[in-house]
Amino acid sequence: MTTGGGHARWLLVLMLAGLQGCAIIGTPAQRDPGVADPAAWEARQARLAELDGWSLQGRAATGKLLGWTGNLSWRQRGEEFRIRLAGPLGAGGFRADGTLERVRIRTSEETFHTEMPEALVEEILGWRFPLTGLRYWALGLPEPGKPAKLTVDDNGLLIGLEQAGWRLDFPAYETHDGLALPKRITLTDDEHTIQLVVDRWFDLSGGEIESPSGES
Repeated sequence: MTTGGGHARWLLVLMLAGLQGCAIIGTPAQRDPGVADPAAWEARQARLAELDGWSLQGRAATGKLLGWTGNLSWRQRGEEFRIRLAGPLGAGGFRADGTLERVRIRTSEETFHTEMPEALVEEILGWRFPLTGLRYWALGLPEPGKPAKLTVDDNGLLIGLEQAGWRLDFPAYETHDGLALPKRITLTDDEHTIQLVVDRWFDLSGGEIESPSGES
């Protein structure tokens, strides 16, 4: 009887171990707790990845009492971009073109070539303007390869993001060519708040960037 009881207990241990093993194998992969619908988010990222390029025109303003306000135009084609940030009457901004590995930045007085564009832009403007991240954030995406905390709604739209020292809110989207793109973005770090309003999205998956006449 003792041997039989020991055998039964041994079988019970094996059965429990087997059930635990099944539970472990069957456990689904953990998902980001901020993503309401992972499938919708994955589908949206895949759709945005199909874009070879895009262009926007909008407005930017800092949140200070006597802050900066101006117009923003951004054209992205693959790794190449062309940006213009211009204050009232075209003053107080800059133009930038190139890739993030090598950027030409022009003001009304000087032209610079740099591999550290964000530091130079901050020196020119007196406030941070996140060139690197904004290329992706403007589309409602996190910057690849950097830690990020996401808040994504049931439709797969990014509505909150913390990344690279910035906190972003996406309170409004508009649909263009069947694709929802941010209409307004608020960017905040320890010292600055930037309000970005996109008035127009266009040239989605457009052609090559052409240099204006007379530029090199």
